[in-house]
Amino acid sequence: MKLKFCWKQGHTQAFIAHTLHRARSTISLEIIRSQEFQDFRLFSPKRRQHFYRYNAMIAAGNARERSQHIGRKPLITPELKFLIAKGYEHHWSPDEIIHGNPNIKICRNTIYNWILRGWIPKVSHNQIKHYHRRNRRRKEALEEANRQMIKSRSIDKRPKVINDRKRFGDWKIDCVLPSREGKKVIVTFNERLSRYTFMALAEGQSGEALMPVIDTFMALYGDTVRSITCDHGKEFANTITIMQIEQTYRKELYFAHAYSPEERGTNENSNGLIRTFLPKKHTFESKTQADMKRIAKELNTRPKKVLNWKTCA
Repeated sequence: MKLKFCWKQGHTQAFIAHTLHRARSTISLEIIRSQEFQDFRLFSPKRRQHFYRYNAMIAAGNARERSQHIGRKPLITPELKFLIAKGYEHHWSPDEIIHGNPNIKICRNTIYNWILRGWIPKVSHNQIKHYHRRNRRRKEALEEANRQMIKSRSIDKRPKVINDRKRFGDWKIDCVLPSREGKKVIVTFNERLSRYTFMALAEGQSGEALMPVIDTFMALYGDTVRSITCDHGKEFANTITIMQIEQTYRKELYFAHAYSPEERGTNENSNGLIRTFLPKKHTFESKTQADMKRIAKELNTRPKKVLNWKTCA
């Protein structure tokens, strides 16, 4: 309105720019693009400014119309909404959704932005993963016999062919623990080369409780097993488990270093994915082996970046 008032008073563009604390070019462009009629173009540039007409209402309307065309038109469609929501039903990440479906031609940040804006039905902000550094848990010191037992089977003695993931058959074993009220634990086996996952329920976190699970695993995959790597958990660092793996099934067993989850990256990633189906602070008493097969199938049929977006199953 100030611009309109000054222009009607016959002030120059330089005076108006000085009064409104704007650049002279800003005032000139605002007046020119707000012209409703184009007859001023019939005159020379020096005489045109005497024929300019400025209407604040028209200028405001033009500004609103231009603002609606700023930026690129959103690429979201009902089909993309459906595909993204379908991927989240299977607990896939945006990267896995994109590379698992060739019909999706957007980047992962776009999917995150659409979710945060509430554009994807049935997908809330809480379903976006947030990674935090975990505090290290203090554990009781191992007995001298257990220390020697672990030291003689240290991951440092593992052959280079296992460390380089050059062959199939080197597995990692770990446990997913329930809340304090639960007794059943989930035992996971992860193959290092293919990232294939096998899951089974155990009645407790002890060497005796793990024996039926190891027997089942060996019955299914024993011919492909060459070595097994585990952590220092009491369910693994005991004579029962070690004798069962090494003497009964004649497989190599190695222990990772204490407080070194980076040496068991496949385990840690797999356990994190399992937590999307079985959150923390819950027990597994109501779960069955059929549930374990269903979750393992979900993990094995999702595209993985480390496999060039192929599945391991």
